[in-house]
Amino acid sequence: MKPEILSTAIKTLTNLFFHDSNEGTDFLAKRTLEHYINDLDLLGDVSAVAVEIDKQRAWALIPKVRFFDSRKADEIEVALCGLGYTDAEIIASDIVFEEWKKKQTR
Repeated sequence: MKPEILSTAIKTLTNLFFHDSNEGTDFLAKRTLEHYINDLDLLGDVSAVAVEIDKQRAWALIPKVRFFDSRKADEIEVALCGLGYTDAEIIASDIVFEEWKKKQTR
């Protein structure tokens, strides 16, 4: 998605999902998000999306994005945390470390 319209897209989605909530706008919000993701490549630059979500404090959009693209939603969360690692990678590294520690004590 073009950087010029990313801010407007996040603001529009936030308004549709959370400020104008009824059955009609919920359907419209989901269709708009689908259009942004599939046709306008909203998730093309995950870092820019994460920055804009953080800037607008629209963190509640992440579960909505997860409905359409779980991997990209995870990447947005990682970018927001600033760690560079997913929870699964951290857990896996903890498991490997514990196994290594057991071998060292033998």
